[in-house]
Amino acid sequence: MTICLIRQETDLHPEVTEQIGPIAEKVAPALTEVTGLPLGDLLIRIVDHDTFITNAMEERRRVFARDAQDFDLSIEATRTLHYRLETEEAELHRSWMGGGAATVTNAAYEPEVLLVPEAFHHGGHGAEMLTKGIAQEFAHVAQHRASHGQVVLAYNTGRPDLRGFSDFAVGHLLHGHAEWADRQVTRMLLGREVELGQPTGRETPEYLAMSQAFVERMQDPETAPAHPAAPAETHGEGLRWVTAIIDSLGVESFNRVWRHTRLGPTHREIKNPDLWVQRLARDIRL
Repeated sequence: MTICLIRQETDLHPEVTEQIGPIAEKVAPALTEVTGLPLGDLLIRIVDHDTFITNAMEERRRVFARDAQDFDLSIEATRTLHYRLETEEAELHRSWMGGGAATVTNAAYEPEVLLVPEAFHHGGHGAEMLTKGIAQEFAHVAQHRASHGQVVLAYNTGRPDLRGFSDFAVGHLLHGHAEWADRQVTRMLLGREVELGQPTGRETPEYLAMSQAFVERMQDPETAPAHPAAPAETHGEGLRWVTAIIDSLGVESFNRVWRHTRLGPTHREIKNPDLWVQRLARDIRL
């Protein structure tokens, strides 16, 4: 049984905050049921957007520092990683309303779910979107635990080339699986899937302005790479891949992907799921 520990670190928007505990208690067993992955006990931190950004970037800095240490990177290579962090942090300050939930690892490399009531308020989102967001983040916690943290390292490293992850479509795997899981959970709990990006009619002027500015920046090749979040096409392609694999092999066989990063799908396999199925079959025979 999963125990959800909720730590309230902001008093902003109690109309959002008061819904989180009851929703989390329903989502946790549903998520375990549909994914076949244990969650363990969970820490949910309800934070303001500045704390959200600080913790997200601290995770990135820890992984980048580990990259620099493990590979004895040159001063120039290390400076490149620091510059990337600075641009990502600046972008998060400009676009935080677009994402009200994230899973980060703390200094002990344990996962924590961060929820930002301000973001849900500005987006005009209620219980349905909270359910979706919590389901996705719980899926990321399950991924972390099932892979003993290896997928987090693969996703956050600044040097996938040196870690042997250059061809690992880790963003597609993590986000596609979280999308698949949240659709199963919302269908189970709410009777239907909840789509992201649908207008609510309750968006604040600040949210609308931030969204428009974000779209404009993402159309510019000079600014688009600055955002640390995976682009929408990664989520969509990943969802199609995960759905195809689970429909073909079932959840138990799919979950072998968490056991070792060598089983992670390549970018070519994301486009052609049958190639991964064939590789998995070869791995089972070895």
